[in-house]
Amino acid sequence: MNQPVIEMNSVGKRFGKLTALDEVSLTLGEGEVLGMMGHNGAGKSTSMKLILGLIRPTSGELKVFGHDPGGTAANDLRLRLGYLPENVQFYEQLSGFEVLDYFARLKRIGSGVVKPLLERVGLGHAMHRRVKTYSKGMRQRLGLAQALIGEPRLMLLDEPTVGLDRAGTRQDGGTARADGRPRDRRSGPGAADPGVALRSLRRDNS
Repeated sequence: MNQPVIEMNSVGKRFGKLTALDEVSLTLGEGEVLGMMGHNGAGKSTSMKLILGLIRPTSGELKVFGHDPGGTAANDLRLRLGYLPENVQFYEQLSGFEVLDYFARLKRIGSGVVKPLLERVGLGHAMHRRVKTYSKGMRQRLGLAQALIGEPRLMLLDEPTVGLDRAGTRQDGGTARADGRPRDRRSGPGAADPGVALRSLRRDNS
């Protein structure tokens, strides 16, 4: 049996007297997509920060690839993750190519991946323009390219469709999809686009 990519068992998070998460349990397996929906303040971004190891749970147990995301394996785990934050911000004086090259070096990856990634998200024509000239949708695409650096095993997308029109939303959804046909699960009422998407990418072992 394959080890779950994410395991949350009765996870709670409090900030003083405020309960941000209360006894949350979920499991994400390899090749699955999980969409988390809810109103502002429902705990979606808090869940993502816990998975990234940026904050620690107040109670319960959380494992990512079988490890504590805030423990001794944190640095190695983060090299296996791709993260698109809700509000994408980059150095505006740099070009799209320079921004992506910077993040690639942070992940210990050569600049050879930069051009193919920018073309993959539809920014090949604008890779040498300064980010300050980019529209909101283009910045979102640059953020997605940044999240895809290093072929991450787990993608965490916070408000992934912000700034994108319908065509862009469909294209970016396909760009971030795992190989094959991942199982799609949504958490929360309604059928709208999820506020947070967790994608576990299936790797070809051949």
